[in-house]
Amino acid sequence: MQDLFSAGALGCVYALVAFVSFLFAVMSLIGTDFGDALDFDVDADADTGFEFANVSPFALATFGATFGLVGLITLIWFEMEPIPSILISTVSGIVIGGLAQLLFLYVLSPSKSSHYSLEKDAVGIEAQVTITVPAKGQGQITFSNVSGRVQLGARSATGEEISTGKIVVIERIVGRAAIVRPADVES
Repeated sequence: MQDLFSAGALGCVYALVAFVSFLFAVMSLIGTDFGDALDFDVDADADTGFEFANVSPFALATFGATFGLVGLITLIWFEMEPIPSILISTVSGIVIGGLAQLLFLYVLSPSKSSHYSLEKDAVGIEAQVTITVPAKGQGQITFSNVSGRVQLGARSATGEEISTGKIVVIERIVGRAAIVRPADVES
């Protein structure tokens, strides 16, 4: 512990990043087992023409933990100067985080959701309206499936407005939009 404090501000930054990333990884793994207890939605839409890659939270946590741990090792054990230490830590974090992302994309994701077809399996299930579905226009619904939380555009099957928070039943899927009716209305 004394070596950590003698490493200065950079050593404290490395330790903080490693600790927070480790906690984030644990919370990500625990959160998947406890479902909605740690679930929250943040929605921000902007049309910039630029799309971000879908990076798994576990890959981000792996990057941070690797960056912090390699940084501490190079700074304390190998007694490197700050600039080479930061460069080696960053490259190591990118490589290990990238490998974690590949593991997530090609091993974990296909096995988790390979048997789920939105057009077939979503029909008939209940969802919650997250953006009011107007009588003529499109709102938004959210529901959970084997892949996690799914957000879809939604149109009213009855031709009536369905307000935010209401539970609806998906009658059919057209593209990325669901045709829905209130759960208390028979089809």
